[in-house]
Amino acid sequence: MGSTTDILMGKISGLDSQSVAGARVEATSLETGITRTKTTAADGRYTIVFPAGGGSYRLTVRAIGMEPVTRNIARQGDEDRLITDFTMGRTATQLATVQVRASRRGNQDQRPEPGSTERNLNPNLINRLPIDAGDLNALAALAPGVIQVPGTDSTQASFNVAGQPSNQNSITLDGLSFGAGSVPSEAIRNTRVVTSTYDVARGQFTGGQVASTTRGGTNNMQGAFSYSLRDPSLEFVDDTNPAFGQKYTQNQINFGAGGPIVKDKLFTFGALSFSRRTDPLLSLLAADPLTLQRLGTNPDSVTRFLNIVQANGLPLTSPLAPDQRLNDNTSALVRVDYNFAEDHSLMLRGDWRGNTQLGSRLNALALPHSGGDLKGSGGGGMLTLTSHFGMFINELRGYKSVDNRDTNGYLSVPDGRVVVASILDNGTSAISTLQFGGNPSLPQETRSSLLEVSDEISRLTTAGGHRFKLGSLFNEQRSQVGFIPNRFGTFFFNSLAAFEAGTPTQFTRTLFARDQQSATDNLGAYLGDSWRVSPQFQVTYGVRAEGSHYPDKPQYNPEVDATFGRRTDNLPSEFHVSPRAGFTAFIGESQFGPPPLTLRGGFGEFRGTAPAQLFATALNATGLNNGQALLTCVGSAAPTPDWASYLNDPSTIPTTCNGGTSFFGNQRRNVSVFDPDFHAPRAWRASLGLNRRFWDRYSFSIDAGYALGVAQTGSTDINLDTAPKFTLSNEGNRPVYAPASAIVPTTGAVSILGSRLHQEFGTVNQIVSNLKSNTKQLTLGLNGITTKGILMNASYTLTSSYDESQGFSQGSVQGFGGTAGSTSGNPNATEWGRSDNSRRHAFLATITYPIKPVLELTAIGRASSRVYFSPLVGGDINGDGRLNDRAFVFDPAVEAARGDTAVANGMTRLLANTSGRARDCLLSQMGKVAARSSCSNPWSPSLDLQA
Repeated sequence: MGSTTDILMGKISGLDSQSVAGARVEATSLETGITRTKTTAADGRYTIVFPAGGGSYRLTVRAIGMEPVTRNIARQGDEDRLITDFTMGRTATQLATVQVRASRRGNQDQRPEPGSTERNLNPNLINRLPIDAGDLNALAALAPGVIQVPGTDSTQASFNVAGQPSNQNSITLDGLSFGAGSVPSEAIRNTRVVTSTYDVARGQFTGGQVASTTRGGTNNMQGAFSYSLRDPSLEFVDDTNPAFGQKYTQNQINFGAGGPIVKDKLFTFGALSFSRRTDPLLSLLAADPLTLQRLGTNPDSVTRFLNIVQANGLPLTSPLAPDQRLNDNTSALVRVDYNFAEDHSLMLRGDWRGNTQLGSRLNALALPHSGGDLKGSGGGGMLTLTSHFGMFINELRGYKSVDNRDTNGYLSVPDGRVVVASILDNGTSAISTLQFGGNPSLPQETRSSLLEVSDEISRLTTAGGHRFKLGSLFNEQRSQVGFIPNRFGTFFFNSLAAFEAGTPTQFTRTLFARDQQSATDNLGAYLGDSWRVSPQFQVTYGVRAEGSHYPDKPQYNPEVDATFGRRTDNLPSEFHVSPRAGFTAFIGESQFGPPPLTLRGGFGEFRGTAPAQLFATALNATGLNNGQALLTCVGSAAPTPDWASYLNDPSTIPTTCNGGTSFFGNQRRNVSVFDPDFHAPRAWRASLGLNRRFWDRYSFSIDAGYALGVAQTGSTDINLDTAPKFTLSNEGNRPVYAPASAIVPTTGAVSILGSRLHQEFGTVNQIVSNLKSNTKQLTLGLNGITTKGILMNASYTLTSSYDESQGFSQGSVQGFGGTAGSTSGNPNATEWGRSDNSRRHAFLATITYPIKPVLELTAIGRASSRVYFSPLVGGDINGDGRLNDRAFVFDPAVEAARGDTAVANGMTRLLANTSGRARDCLLSQMGKVAARSSCSNPWSPSLDLQA
């Protein structure tokens, strides 16, 4: 996953150009103070290996009868090896120290390979910016063109690169995968955000990579302590209701210390971080009248809803629910380095993390008792052995980690959803869904483990012109999720009146399900060469072979095989070979610093990994009697809820429907199968960039990138009868795949059996990999330091990103937002549209301003535009069994002529009161089903300051 080892090479000659044998070369890392020595052979050459040496060294050469020579060297931007030749004289003249290279720019302890595009983030910069320096996902967003994806109560924060999904990125720590995403900030030595690379040693991603290294002990005792406070009174955001705003309070403590145990031999370093964040509890009870209007409902409707909840014997909150949301995060890391010989080094690292969330899984329209608490912990251990044998260097790494995560709900009763229609104060119509009862995603227990081992052996040519690399990787992931989705069931009500009368529109419940287990073995091997054609031109090229194997096979269901021609026990293994090549050219010469012009580029193929959740679902959804079964009761078949009984005894929750026909009351088994040609996602990437230094203090860069995603993951329902039963003439002849007899006339609820080819099965989800994406990106950058010491880095990125999706694919969000996973007709059809994983325009700037020696002001500014979305409908319009239908944009004039005054008046109010951008979007699609990605949000700016 990329080398963190520095290689110092060169030749010692006399004034007569003859090789000097027996010369002693002493190299001292200017960062760590660690010294290593080597004696030249008959050819006068030396090679010194520094695992995590820091990139800046002092070299001293001594030989009998010759004057010692000392030079300071530092790695330039894309150097793979630090090659320094010495000429020694026999005169007794005292030689001054000679500086032969520019001082390094930051702490570049992981070198960029030729052609790569990345941003190097050293602690000297990160610790001064208003950002959590230990949050690796947050650091990724400091690179131009990277889109930050905020986390939720159930998902970690992530990021998008080059239009690729957020699950196709890689986070590494000390060269191996690190899934936690957060470490103590004082333990971070260096972080590189790689948005484009052609190093065949880097794999298991199609998007970007965050590559961090940890700090080790040095010959100097050192330590650091910091405290940071984020206080809502210092924020610029004007939140009328704190519970629904962005303000929060956070206290964070960071500590790190280390030093030598035995000088030049044994070192240790440890770090600890603790943070506590508190937010006002987000729930329906915290909303004031103005906030309720913004959420699309009226205070009187909410009051009536609360009275009905209490009348049914349910409390509005729970004694387990906290007064405010609390999120505690603790992480610790200890590292030991042992140089047990000049050519052999051992690194041992241990890490631990813990997390507590109180008041999670809540939303703005839910009561507090529908939430829960989360507790998680995990940790791991790593070993790295670096050895040097002649011209060979071997780096062996291994990492093992485990993570546990438990989330428990406050109530063990069914979930309740009530649709409320309101006329707001501004005259617009609004529909909202109020939530009460239990949480359908709780309780949940997750146990996961990761084992990753890699080995790389590299061969250096005598003069250092080539470094041939042969490496391999084994990655084993295991997880077990104790989770039954919709375990206690969900009641749906179409109105407050129906809720009060106890007449649900629908009741669903998962009756049988096993723990979701998944096992994935990923293998990789690569062969490449880093060729230093000349000091001004470097090339990397090679091939990478990767494969995946899934050892846990689902049970075979012969009925599914006979009916659909798909085996439930087929988890397709695969093997793929990808070529890559990249280059970096230095043009011009500079007396101080790197050359004034750098040109870089390359092309190659990258293979990601298929999400493990896909295989966990297939293990449980086999269609067999011991597999997942879903109870669905529609209309009169839905049982009458007895909430007080459920609260006292969860065993009384219904397991059958309330009579009726099997068409509206049924128990069906869902199935998940893989297409026989399924492959892990891949992407062909190409880039070309130029960097120009000017005035010695500034540099300008321009980078163009292209990514063609292939074998992107999607899904189809092969049990869906795609022959329309009828069409909706007032919605542009939208097809409906269920017959009228499968629809409840009074509520519009649809029985899924009406659209089934084979009614003995429910959804038969076929996971496919036939989708594509297409992303073009142009980034302009400017950075430098002014005469007043102001350090700045600014960039602008223009992106055009399109991808294919199907109606059963998972979009980024539900409601207004998700573009993928929505449909205007046949959900099995493939459709191109603007990607959820892009922003049309994006500005990013970081500034560090030293006002006084003891006062510094730093800032991170961001602005982005054109987040695309599609208007969606809250129900199942086409009868395919999913809430994935895009809205039809009614023309008020046409509807008034038809006599449908309710729709005409509603659309008129909507167009009159919505934003100008939304109005233009709707007007452009009047009389049509909304197209995918047809609307966009305005600019979204943010500014963070720190003193």
